[in-house]
Amino acid sequence: MTELVVLNFKAANGKFNDLAEMFRTILSDTRNYQGCIKVDVYEDECSSTITLIEEWKTLEHQQKYLSWRIETGVQEATKDILEGGFDNGVSVHMWGKKADY
Repeated sequence: MTELVVLNFKAANGKFNDLAEMFRTILSDTRNYQGCIKVDVYEDECSSTITLIEEWKTLEHQQKYLSWRIETGVQEATKDILEGGFDNGVSVHMWGKKADY
């Protein structure tokens, strides 16, 4: 079974295009990270939000990936492009395991 994680990134005022460009640059690394099955991206310019719908083999894989992103500077890189910085500009929803029924 796989795990679904949904992340919403709220761009700071006037920074939506910068946020989108960042994702264009980094998502190939995400998709190639061990345990990542797929990442779909949805943009809502009206609300300045980018949503990632990620499917992972396990939540442990996603957590390891997130730790790697933090270690490599994602918080610093997004401090001016996310509304409220990384800690306040991202909401995460763990939807659990995919059911086969």
